[in-house]
Amino acid sequence: MSLPNLYPQSVEVLKGVLGGENYKSIEPYLHAYDGTAESVKPVAKHITVYWVGRAADRMILRTEGEDDIVLSDVGTEAVPTIIFRKLKAVYLREFMQLARVQWAKHKEKIGYEGDFLAECSIAVGIAGERKGVLHSRCMRCPVDALMGATSAKAGYNLVSRFVGDAAYALTPGTERRTGSSVDEVTYTTIMLTEGASEEERRTGALYSETLVEPGTLFVGKIVLPMVSPPELVHVLRLLTHVTRVGARTSIQGTLEVYPVAMIGDLFEVGTAYEVAERLQGKKSIEEVRGGILEYLSREAKFATSSNVIEFTKDIVVKLKNVNMLDEKLVVELWENARNYIEGVKAYIRVK
Repeated sequence: MSLPNLYPQSVEVLKGVLGGENYKSIEPYLHAYDGTAESVKPVAKHITVYWVGRAADRMILRTEGEDDIVLSDVGTEAVPTIIFRKLKAVYLREFMQLARVQWAKHKEKIGYEGDFLAECSIAVGIAGERKGVLHSRCMRCPVDALMGATSAKAGYNLVSRFVGDAAYALTPGTERRTGSSVDEVTYTTIMLTEGASEEERRTGALYSETLVEPGTLFVGKIVLPMVSPPELVHVLRLLTHVTRVGARTSIQGTLEVYPVAMIGDLFEVGTAYEVAERLQGKKSIEEVRGGILEYLSREAKFATSSNVIEFTKDIVVKLKNVNMLDEKLVVELWENARNYIEGVKAYIRVK
């Protein structure tokens, strides 16, 4: 079936947001899932989205390393880096939050059998379970279908169709901050763990953290292989708001995200590293936007590529005004997930 027949509301939204010509250019790289094995077989369809992020607060970007910041050598500088799995974890949780609201509002219409709130979660189990146990994934909702999931209960795995590059800072700006935790008994920051008396068991602390400075710009890239129209609408909407990244996100880690450009091609287009290398030292968002557009138009657009679609202020405002709880849009997203799962099971012959 054609895209307009399967996804009339999503296609209408994309045309209204991007414009008719832009949609026509990107349409060949959108994919339709109709529940058949043929619809899930891998084909060369990729949509690549470049974005700029600005730290609006201090951020701790630690991972399995020896410091609080992940650094990458870009050009002649070692710059802060947001690894993609951190970004994906953020958007996975935000997509899950949205899906829960959609299900609660339209559960009679979307045809999901069971209790989605109870059956699918990425939160750690609390009451009645041993510490650290994760709740299961349902393996049939829009979040699992797009972001990928695995479960011992299902006879199949779902590969992520939300992939991308690490986001590289354009300046090496970090700062070292010392903090203290004063012991309530001795009113000192000394920490001792031995001794019988409270005086001997002091519980103060003195610590240091490395943080990304506010105002630091990052360049990132997201790739969406074989993405359907309703999935693209939701991903683009997720990329238009402020989010929180890194450790201690309850008090810091604010990241402003600005989608810059989108391009369709047989395969993913360009790398965030190369863009960051070209734009090292830039501190203006407009300069960075211009650099990304020039890179895509002159260096990374191929004969099989779509037009480079720039996310103008008008497009971003229209995206923010899309009603993500619109019944028709929600039903299309959840029906698409159901068709995708049915196609996967047919393809690998799982009953």
